Amino acid sequence: MRRRLSCVLMMILLLSGCRAGSAGETPEDAALALREAYQALAGWSAGVDLSVCYSEAVFDFSLDARWSREGETVLTITAPELVAGITARVAQGETVLEYDGAGLSLGLLDGNGLTPVSAVAALMEQIEEGYMAKCAWAGENDEYLQISFQDPALEANEGTQFLLAFDREGYALRSAEVSTGGAAVLTAQFTNFTQIPQDG
Repeated sequence: MRRRLSCVLMMILLLSGCRAGSAGETPEDAALALREAYQALAGWSAGVDLSVCYSEAVFDFSLDARWSREGETVLTITAPELVAGITARVAQGETVLEYDGAGLSLGLLDGNGLTPVSAVAALMEQIEEGYMAKCAWAGENDEYLQISFQDPALEANEGTQFLLAFDREGYALRSAEVSTGGAAVLTAQFTNFTQIPQDG
């Protein structure tokens, strides 16, 4: 009798576990679905508030970003006023930047050539093909999906790491943090994130 009761209890637990799993996907499953969704995009647009931290100074600025899979990715600075209007156009497969207006000089963020201007392309590269080291729900009501990207051959605080947060529903990019050697060198907050589908 005791053995039969144990079997019944075990079956109830297993069935309830199955129902819970089917009702809510794991962060890892959501991350894979997010990757597929971004790989199917033609582009996106958003407002971005950036904070860039060098050892000797911190620079804060805002920009309008339009990432495009084909053609140009366009980044236009909107603040501070002194450099507002400067536009960087980055052609796919090219490393040359063209600026409209005054020049803006910011140094490298890591040893791989990452700069504040190339950060948008770097984030997309991580989303589409980077190694996902950790996936987790975040926020008060688990409304965000947080994904850590890093080189799997390196330790946690070696090289360049990316920590990105997305809306759990719709996968809009909300924030990003880039760290080198365990120290944050760039943080970004995204607003009005609008996805452009391939047939859009």
